[in-house]
Amino acid sequence: MTKLRSWLLPVAVWIALVGVLLAWFTLTPRGGAPYWLVSLIVSWLPFLALVGVWLWFSRRNGRASSGASWVDLFEQQVAETQRTNALLERIAAALEKPSAG
Repeated sequence: MTKLRSWLLPVAVWIALVGVLLAWFTLTPRGGAPYWLVSLIVSWLPFLALVGVWLWFSRRNGRASSGASWVDLFEQQVAETQRTNALLERIAAALEKPSAG
């Protein structure tokens, strides 16, 4: 499913770009300016593509490669650090005890 979703945006952008180019060459009068719809599409396409790419990157980078969110990974790191600190405190307490001998 993730492979399909990762290819969906570039394919949609490509289809939109080809559609705009086809519309540009087929709907444009030979000597005049393009129709208002083609002009609107051509003027808004870069902006919409930029927003789409930005959303795609923000959703893609919102999760780590393992599928966990950055908050989950941070919480796991905090829990691991707490366990390590507890073990180090036990080691330090064991070393502070006077040796029997």
